[in-house]
Amino acid sequence: MSDRHDRLSAARQDLDLLAGDLSAVCGQLEEFATMWRRQCHARNSWLDMPHAFPQDLQGAAGRLAGTLRALVAAGPDQGPDLAFSAVTQLSALDAGLAAAVAGASRGLAAPAVTGDACGNTQPRAAAARATMSRARTRQQSLIAHLVKGQETIAERAA
Repeated sequence: MSDRHDRLSAARQDLDLLAGDLSAVCGQLEEFATMWRRQCHARNSWLDMPHAFPQDLQGAAGRLAGTLRALVAAGPDQGPDLAFSAVTQLSALDAGLAAAVAGASRGLAAPAVTGDACGNTQPRAAAARATMSRARTRQQSLIAHLVKGQETIAERAA
């Protein structure tokens, strides 16, 4: 019983840290959206960014947080279904964020605009990548505390 309690406690700590990471991702997405709007207004560029950016990705982060809460609520020794869903959702969020960073970088390849309408995306991109890497590591830890048959999750996610 103590082992089960310890694993659940560790999973809850991982969840708290993951929630902070997902909140940070939402903030980073909002920064990209602000830069995008300024660029569009300043020189009509970045038009290839998705119309609903960053709301779609922020929604994805919120859905992932909900899945992770359900995963922790289900407790230790559960099947892999919720964990697989969380892995899939995090991968999709990561891909969406990478696409947004790439779109922002393409938009900034044009001649410079004065002011911070054309802020450098490199530090923001590095911060976003670091946040997503940290979230992936924490999610793996959370899953390790809760799910039996973790190798199945890796196989299904590949």
